[in-house]
Amino acid sequence: MPGVDDTVPLVAVNARSDSSCNDSILRGFASAPASWYYVGSVEEITRTPQRFELPDGQTFVAFGTSDGRIAVLGARCSHMGADLSRGCVKDGRIVCPLHGWEYAGDGKCARIPASAEIPPFAHQPSFPVEERGGHVFFFNRAEAKFPMPFFDGVSPDELLPARPFDLWDDVPWYLVGSNGFDQQHFEMTHDRRLIAEPVVDSPHPFARRCQLDLEIGGTSYVDRLTRALAGTRSRMTVTSWCGTMIFGTAKFPRVTTYGLATVRPLQNLATHARVIVWVRRSENPVARWLVDPLNAMFRRHFIKAFFKSDLGRLTGTRFRPDRMIPADKMLVEYLAWLQSIHR
Repeated sequence: MPGVDDTVPLVAVNARSDSSCNDSILRGFASAPASWYYVGSVEEITRTPQRFELPDGQTFVAFGTSDGRIAVLGARCSHMGADLSRGCVKDGRIVCPLHGWEYAGDGKCARIPASAEIPPFAHQPSFPVEERGGHVFFFNRAEAKFPMPFFDGVSPDELLPARPFDLWDDVPWYLVGSNGFDQQHFEMTHDRRLIAEPVVDSPHPFARRCQLDLEIGGTSYVDRLTRALAGTRSRMTVTSWCGTMIFGTAKFPRVTTYGLATVRPLQNLATHARVIVWVRRSENPVARWLVDPLNAMFRRHFIKAFFKSDLGRLTGTRFRPDRMIPADKMLVEYLAWLQSIHR
């Protein structure tokens, strides 16, 4: 997505292109599940229309309307299928770049330069849109199956988002969120030792949650600073909403950090994730202006370093049910749940 200048390539995407292989691996998982997706910041979208594509052939365009809202429509013009994201916004309407047909935020065609009459077919599908902290999310169906989620116990107004960063990986979308349900992964990749049995539940039919009590190991400067500034132990809560919205909360003795990984499936079993780190806003107005942005930037650096531990490790990984062992029980149960909600 344009507008984010700090892209961290997990790997150079080199996904397998063999269709029979892909079909076999994706069996039981939707190529683009019905869920909420991150389309861009309000600033990006109001500056220029933003295109969003999913591997099932759906394409979308997000733009700012005349009343200050953000709209997301199907990106293929109802006339001849031109890409509306290549057009412009005029008086709060998206203008087709090919013939100038203008569509309002509700998808209805409001003007055709070459005709005084507007045919009945001249409308675009429209999609539910929500904003959180200056960032825009949409549901890729005409009606959302569930409300746009957020972190448990806090409202968006209580948190300040840091600048997002992007991750790209050669791994199926459904394995990104599964990291939060992979006990072996935490100790091997992140030097986090489990000190109690994980607690797994489903707070909502479309959400799966895991709570882990962890001891911070490791000798990297990030681990040493984490222990010094935050504490030696943390309770991490990972909540996956349909596998495309992964909310993570890390509660240390002295601080709490919030991270949201938004997952977008790509072609050939690759995945793009945009990560947004959030911090609690200060009550003091001066601290909100001076301290909070620095706090958000600092936490972002730590979370980014945490994700860097995964660099290259997920590359080419695939779910092989016949290769799972008893230690994979929580991971297998998560993937079975994910398959069940997308049937």
